[in-house]
Amino acid sequence: MRLVRAEILKLVRRRGLMAWTLILTVGAVIVVEVILVTLHAVNPEHHGPAGGQENMSHYLDVLLGLGTLVAIMVGSTAGSQDVANGVFRDLVVTGRSRSALFNVRVPGALLVLLPILAVAFALGVGGGFVFAADLGHPSGKVIGEYAAYIFASVLINVVIAVGLTSFASSRVVVGVLVAWNVLIGPLLLQISSLGGARRAIDVAAIDHFGPDQYVNDSVTMSTGAALLVLAIWIAVFNTAGRISTERRDA
Repeated sequence: MRLVRAEILKLVRRRGLMAWTLILTVGAVIVVEVILVTLHAVNPEHHGPAGGQENMSHYLDVLLGLGTLVAIMVGSTAGSQDVANGVFRDLVVTGRSRSALFNVRVPGALLVLLPILAVAFALGVGGGFVFAADLGHPSGKVIGEYAAYIFASVLINVVIAVGLTSFASSRVVVGVLVAWNVLIGPLLLQISSLGGARRAIDVAAIDHFGPDQYVNDSVTMSTGAALLVLAIWIAVFNTAGRISTERRDA
């Protein structure tokens, strides 16, 4: 636990990273809510209430997209900061094993990131209820699906980012993962000739947990299969990152 606390402290002390994390999650949801509330107040005839299930979906869609980006940023920072700051050698000299130093990076990143995402998620859901007016409140089913969807996306991207930064710089990892999530992964899911092989793509497994509009009808799978796919991706990148860290010269 001491190493995990140290990892959390190292991330929290990066003020720029923490500022952007808050801006792109809590700040983004608040900005969207303020815009929709203002539009309704100024012109209620053309802009309906800012709450309800549809608008809550807008808030959480923003959080999903930017939250995934933040997960990549925080994960890549957690995976690379010891080497980038020149302290990896010092940590190894103290007798700490390289595998122990690697194993605390994902828990540290998640313990920093998840509470912030929880606040942003609560704001998005709260907006759906508080500003609903006559639109009706969001359903618990949709709220649960969004919670699972966002958590799955954040978890897998933190793990992959931490693992990849054992091989490449954080800037390269951020670029690669953004391209994968935004362009390459979704594009592969649209290639029907790949058939059932598309179920092995992490993006497909993550989409399984989302609301109906995110589920690709041509790439369906059971919840058990989706969990298995994500577990394999986590195991592969976590193992590869740990092995690379163990072999890194101090």
